[in-house]
Amino acid sequence: MENILQIQLKTLTPLWTGDIDRRSNEIQETAIVGSIRWWYESLVRGLGGFACDPTSNDSCIFDEEAYSQTNSLEAGLKDVCPVCRVFGCTGYSSKFRLLITDSQGNAKQTRLSRRGGEQFQLQFVFVRPLRAEELWLWQKTLTLIDKWGSIGGQTTKKPPKMPDFGLVKISSLPELPAGLDRNAVEAYLNQIITQSENIRNRLTQTPKEYPRLDHFFFKSGYWINQQQINDLLKIDPTGFLAGRRGISKKVFSFRERGAARIWGYTTDDAMLTVVLKKLNDLGVRGTKTGKEVLHGL
Repeated sequence: MENILQIQLKTLTPLWTGDIDRRSNEIQETAIVGSIRWWYESLVRGLGGFACDPTSNDSCIFDEEAYSQTNSLEAGLKDVCPVCRVFGCTGYSSKFRLLITDSQGNAKQTRLSRRGGEQFQLQFVFVRPLRAEELWLWQKTLTLIDKWGSIGGQTTKKPPKMPDFGLVKISSLPELPAGLDRNAVEAYLNQIITQSENIRNRLTQTPKEYPRLDHFFFKSGYWINQQQINDLLKIDPTGFLAGRRGISKKVFSFRERGAARIWGYTTDDAMLTVVLKKLNDLGVRGTKTGKEVLHGL
């Protein structure tokens, strides 16, 4: 039986979900799902779990042979990371499909304005049920996007001259089962690791460049200009923060009134410490680390 998770979403700024022709006149479901998955992966890694990169040569593959021999879905999923168990991988379809409707729930092609302020619904139709731990991760991922992050494209192209993109307000978050907490979710993520030698091996080889929430930094109610961002990027001799052609920078600033924020991520605790010190030198006080945000979820 299908279960529908309905989310109310209001754009605070324009939302960029460009199509194959790099236009963003209408919301592209794949772009929304891709953004949610990115934050879901970062959360899982920040909690100590393993999340593959679905675009890499080492992405997850459902074990069809193990499944056919045992008639057990868990056998086929043994070497599949907790993110792919929800969003799908080779041989295993996503647990859900996304429908985008207007604020009254009427299905239509939702066109995007250039100003934001639009309201619509995201209806996640689950064809297979979520585990309680997956529902927790789902809800907290949406909370991260709402309170601290952003979704969609073009966030990497600003500031200074580009407008803010990707800030949204999310409401109607799903309720969580009583007694389910972060410790239970961490235990679930660890169980997936301990039961699979394949995942344990891939975990040890995870590139440090992969985003993980405990290496993030966040500041709400504040923004920094282009010169300040450039000063921040210069502290990293590896070039990771600045990115390069085809690879985004890792520091994002939004000046939208009532929703200003800074967020970004580093490769490790040492780089995070240097970033926090530089932000303080730039007058940005009280920046939260990803670990602090995790403990507040």
